[in-house]
Amino acid sequence: MTQIGKLSALTVLLILLAPGICGAGCPPAEKILEYLAGIDLRLASRTTRFSLEPPEQLYAKAAADPGKAVTERRGLQAAGVMVAEVPVETLWMAINDEDHHAEGDYLPIRYSQVIGGANRGQSRLLFQYFRKLGVGRWWVDRMDMDGELFRRTEAKLWELRWQDEMDSYDRSPPPEISIDPKVPPIRETRGAWLLVPIGAGCTLIEYSIWSDPGGLLSKAQLLMARSVVRDTLEGMTR
Repeated sequence: MTQIGKLSALTVLLILLAPGICGAGCPPAEKILEYLAGIDLRLASRTTRFSLEPPEQLYAKAAADPGKAVTERRGLQAAGVMVAEVPVETLWMAINDEDHHAEGDYLPIRYSQVIGGANRGQSRLLFQYFRKLGVGRWWVDRMDMDGELFRRTEAKLWELRWQDEMDSYDRSPPPEISIDPKVPPIRETRGAWLLVPIGAGCTLIEYSIWSDPGGLLSKAQLLMARSVVRDTLEGMTR
């Protein structure tokens, strides 16, 4: 059995055994925060790899208003949290279905293709192209599912992280991809999706990203980062 196969089989078992809050829909805010307090959220890559602390204030705001994405931006780093009445399995499939991220205009992505490894594989290379408000960038990221974190936390933390592989492509798009030559590459990016199942039909979604787009951008374009994070979170729950 492949590593992905092992993860999938373990997923079914641990979801059945996980001590989350039972029942459909999302519980009251205080119950959500009490449940989160019992999990070591600093085990996630957001802290262990990227030296960022769990966004506690965003957790509180999101728990108080399920279905609404709350965001913050500090320089080149942005974060967003949302409590959604969507099963964790559904969200996990959506964030890993990158070949369809550019379809239906539900995400601010114009082109998305896995160019190395298997689609939805444990580790793969992903090419994506973004354009909004006159700003366009392309990038190649290494995407990694953290199966060890999933097992270590007994299915409480589901993580997909990324780190750019731009240096491997010498700042030129892969030869099999055709895009406008005027669109520059992103300078650097890294981040992670973190899903925390709160119950059978409720999931806390955390999205953390550090990104240096490179080039000269207006103040309005820099402020756009928060709206992109919000649009990404809300798009994944549609």
